[in-house]
Amino acid sequence: MAGYVEAKTANTVPSGGPSPIIWADCPVVTILRDPGVGIHIFEDFVGNLTTLAAAGQAGPYFQLVGTNPVIKIHEDYDDLGGAVDIEGGGSGDDEVYLVSNIVYELKMNNNKKMWFEAKFKFEDADADQTFLCGLGEASLLAADALADEGANRNKLADYDFVGFHADNDGSNMDVIDAVYHEDDDGGAVTKVDEDVVTINGTDYDDVYIRLGMKFDGKKTVTFYVDGVATGTTLDIDDFATNTANELDPLGVILGAKDLVGSAAKHICVDWIRFACEK
Repeated sequence: MAGYVEAKTANTVPSGGPSPIIWADCPVVTILRDPGVGIHIFEDFVGNLTTLAAAGQAGPYFQLVGTNPVIKIHEDYDDLGGAVDIEGGGSGDDEVYLVSNIVYELKMNNNKKMWFEAKFKFEDADADQTFLCGLGEASLLAADALADEGANRNKLADYDFVGFHADNDGSNMDVIDAVYHEDDDGGAVTKVDEDVVTINGTDYDDVYIRLGMKFDGKKTVTFYVDGVATGTTLDIDDFATNTANELDPLGVILGAKDLVGSAAKHICVDWIRFACEK
């Protein structure tokens, strides 16, 4: 009988699919067979979606919220098999988010591993926008999740969040950092690993990025860019502001905010994947 070999690599995946180094130990088949074991979501937007110009549903898992949001099927096929464009709408301070229900509680030694990854691209990586991608608590999954930038740098609404954030220098989107934020931190994010993607300029115009993270169920969150771990991990015992060693229950969030007077620029989302053990 032939043996079965499961390859694990830190290299990028030419197909642009989920990164093996993140997902190799995720018990997807077990979860699908027995949903009591965990949660698995893979939203690749191949379903029957229609353009939304107001808050509404985008696929079976994700809801759109925001001031003047627009979500539409990505016009160019790109060999993706399905993708959506999200944009705030073009007016100042417009926001748009893809969000899930609450699905996970990040807590030290909970023995419940978590996996997350999203693939997307910016229409204009130098746009007058701010951006976040990761897991946030329920109160964050609404309008005003992203603060105005410029002089007020690196700010979110004052709720729990862990993942990736790009702020705005007053005219352009800045670098992407791996961050977290806790209730009562006043909205200022804590940077775990700075400049994991340098997007300012044109290098990432219309170029897909995969951002991911995983929690070992014990103490450590590792962040990934295009299937490669960033240099610094997050220790859950750093959470101490509100409740030590844990965040409030979290849901998936990916979104952006158009700054005052900016033109509407979309983000093309190919897929979002999340899993956790129950």
